[in-house]
Amino acid sequence: MAEKRMSALRRSKRRWRIFLWIYSVLFLLLGAAACYTLYRYAEAYENSLPEYVMDELMEQQTPEDWLRHARSGAAVSVTEFEDGAALLDEYISASFPGKDISYRKAAGLYSAATPVYSVRCAGVELCTVSLKPVGEKAAGFGRELWQLGEIRSSLSQELWDSVTVEIDAPAGKTLYINGVSVSDAWLTDEKPTPPSLTELESRFSVQPDFERRRVGPLYGEVTVTDENGVTLAPEEIEGGLVRYTADADSFYSVTIKAPESLQIEIGGALLTGEDAQGGDNGVLSGLESTIGGGVEPRLTYHFEGLYTLPPVTAKTPDGRELTPLMNEKGELWYFPAEDESVKAWAEPYAKDFFDHYIKYSSHAYDEGRYKALLALILPGTELYKYVRDSVDAMIWASATQVHYDELSFANFHAVGENCFTCTIRYKADFSAQAWYERYTYDLQNAYELAFIRQGDFWYAAAMSAVAG
Repeated sequence: MAEKRMSALRRSKRRWRIFLWIYSVLFLLLGAAACYTLYRYAEAYENSLPEYVMDELMEQQTPEDWLRHARSGAAVSVTEFEDGAALLDEYISASFPGKDISYRKAAGLYSAATPVYSVRCAGVELCTVSLKPVGEKAAGFGRELWQLGEIRSSLSQELWDSVTVEIDAPAGKTLYINGVSVSDAWLTDEKPTPPSLTELESRFSVQPDFERRRVGPLYGEVTVTDENGVTLAPEEIEGGLVRYTADADSFYSVTIKAPESLQIEIGGALLTGEDAQGGDNGVLSGLESTIGGGVEPRLTYHFEGLYTLPPVTAKTPDGRELTPLMNEKGELWYFPAEDESVKAWAEPYAKDFFDHYIKYSSHAYDEGRYKALLALILPGTELYKYVRDSVDAMIWASATQVHYDELSFANFHAVGENCFTCTIRYKADFSAQAWYERYTYDLQNAYELAFIRQGDFWYAAAMSAVAG
């Protein structure tokens, strides 16, 4: 009985050992299989990481390659005044050579399904690199192998420094930026103040027409020239705004001579005595004591540096508008309003004097003409002295024939009871015969005359040229 129990115990232990052996072998086999599977999975996992593709790409591409990728697809948009490709080349050449290039996941674009990386240099994104799967879960265990999909430039001029240019210039003036004409498409609705605007013109009802053109953004060197090739100097205003001003090529001047009582408007601005540069008594200068008062000063207004040649009007205190006489210098001369009642009786005196004056001055000295002219002039006056002392000069004068195209006597005006003034305007053809030749010439002239009464006769007392 005891032997049977011992035999059974031995069989039981042998079976346990066999079980343990088989179990251990199976456990080892399962462990080996698990380790193999884990190893293969780890290998597949490592192979499926997109960073390996990026690391390999970074080894294959030189810095110059990355800069070429960045240049080839860069989004650059510039105005007609600049060359976008040249600006891009300049920007790349100045910003990136010699600096390290690195990559990282592109923020906002990267995902496990679509790996996108940002290639950067000097803190600036040059390109984005997109990877695509090889397909069919080629890494195993349901994981993808990756390959290069696309390299796209990320450069943009948003990173560039820029300025906006404003150019103020007279209307119609042609301007250039970097040699390209600035068309009216760049005009603004703003009307800038001309840089040389005078105080007088600031009072005009219509201001000089100045225009403003605004161009931008501009990224490179800026050169602004006018139609004459003159380079304008820049004036930085603020925050990337640079202004240029082209002034007028030439300016106008206006000279007005008018009695003090007239209301003179120039460009709609009413002139006052403070605008005058001075005054005198005109043709009556030196005759004041003889006339005995009532002489109205003649004021002189002179303005320079005007952008426009403004309209000028002159009115008498009662509102009558007067017409000026313009001399060869362009000066505007106004005279007192004509009194028709004075003209009716005074014009014959003026005509008689002027007829004798022309006859005397257009021939060689003749005693009869000389004495006839002097008889019409008030003794003691400068006019009398001028004719009296002209004998020597007139001896050699050429005989001249005069043909009047125009001859008028106007602006008759009484100064007190014993004086009147008037003007003579004429345009004539002169044909002169000297001892060695004959010649002709045209002459247009105007004079202001003053006559003074002594007794019952009116004498010429003064004569001054207005034109000529």
